[in-house]
Amino acid sequence: MMLVSRVPATTANLGVGFDTLGLALKLYNTFEVKISHLDNIEVVGEGKEELVKRENNSFIKTIEYFYRLHNMTPPHLVIKISSNIPICRGLGSSASAIVAGLMVANALTGKNLPKEVLLKYAVELERHPDNVTPAMLGGCTISLVSNGEIIVKKIPFPEEIAIIVAVPQFNVETELSRKLIPDCVSLDTTIRGLAKMGMFVTSLLTKDFKHLPIILDDELHEPYRANYIPNYKKIKEELISSGALGVMISGSGPSMVILSERDKVKQLKEDIKAVLFRNNIVSKVFDLEIDNEGALLEVKECIT
Repeated sequence: MMLVSRVPATTANLGVGFDTLGLALKLYNTFEVKISHLDNIEVVGEGKEELVKRENNSFIKTIEYFYRLHNMTPPHLVIKISSNIPICRGLGSSASAIVAGLMVANALTGKNLPKEVLLKYAVELERHPDNVTPAMLGGCTISLVSNGEIIVKKIPFPEEIAIIVAVPQFNVETELSRKLIPDCVSLDTTIRGLAKMGMFVTSLLTKDFKHLPIILDDELHEPYRANYIPNYKKIKEELISSGALGVMISGSGPSMVILSERDKVKQLKEDIKAVLFRNNIVSKVFDLEIDNEGALLEVKECIT
């Protein structure tokens, strides 16, 4: 028997939804696992040199965590990871590993816990819900952690909006990025943040995109994380002038998510490439559809 888990990439925060909003995207990491008499791990794709080391592999660590949690000893496993989500780029690669690890361990142990329980474990491991929630459940999610309970609501994301992702070649470590963010902000900043969050969700629900460039001007985390992206403020202004509905740092960065009307995607992608080139940022630029399924687990019979 082989277990195969497929988990989507995610973009967290969505500008003004710091640590609360997330969106699943159709870019996937796949994890294949079967019980064996010896451990073996194979990694193809993004970050394979680091992920092949057990001490750096969040998927393996998560499986071991689940077994410890239930006072069980993990078996020897043959693991193959197809890694397509860029590492340390703000697109939820670690969240994909955590979610897949929990789903695989849940099946291996026969616990068969519901996704709601697995999500609680995922938040404990990731420490905030904005990446693991859409990775687990798919779609656009807003998450609240209160007294140990995780409350998740799905937000219908308009089909009229296309998602363009620009992935620079350099990395940003999440922990370093978070250390830049202050523990306290002014009351005025908080009030504006609350208003922008409410207006963004309302804009999505009503399909009124007129003020998105203003609404998505975050003040809680982007001004600090922008320090890791050369000329980010200037880049954002240029792309808004080119017709982008919004420009956001994806997660902790350095990837950027650009919202676009469908009929403007082709030209806007060219503009993004040109703007980044002028600012000496080497990037891959591509558009991604929204994943509404979330993490999947399939059981396959092994052919020997």
